[in-house]
Order: sequence, then structure tokens, then C-alpha cells
Amino acid sequence: MESIPPTQDALLQHTRRAAYQSQIWSTSDEPLQDIPSPEGIGWTKEKDMWQPVWITLPVSSKACLELVKCGCKKGCTARCSCRRVNWKCSSCNCDK
Repeated sequence: MESIPPTQDALLQHTRRAAYQSQIWSTSDEPLQDIPSPEGIGWTKEKDMWQPVWITLPVSSKACLELVKCGCKKGCTARCSCRRVNWKCSSCNCDK
């Protein structure tokens, strides 16, 4: 459980997988089941094996990088928050 990110998207993917499984179980007493493909219902096929889709949205830490802005007025200095974490600045034209 520690590897599942606690996001609304992760909950949605888990709910899709659970609904798919309950659909299969609800028809388990039928001699010939018409089981739909799990593709797009919380599963994806990789190398002939079905793998769960954990999330479909970008990881928030990567998405937040676009929101980082430094407050430097005349180019970045050693105190620049972008330079300290080795990120490319979004609000100035320094070399980083």
C-alpha cells in the first residue's frame, strides 16, 4: 500500500479495477462468461501481461516544477532558490 500515491487519480484507478473484478464475480455462475477486456479499466497490457494502472496524471512534484519562480531582480545569485536546487529559472533569464 505504501507504493500507491494517495491521490484522487489513484483512487479512481483502484475503483475501476475493483468494479471490473466485481463485474466478473457477478457473472461467475454463468457457464459462458462474456468478459470484456480490462484495457482502459485500470489495467494496461505490457509484454503480454496485464499491469495495473496506478495513476494517469503527472506526479505532483514534477508538475509543481513549472510553478517555481525566483525573486531575483538582477539575475540569479547564490541565494536564488532556483540555483540552490539546480532548477531552471522560470522568471528570469539566468544560465540555470
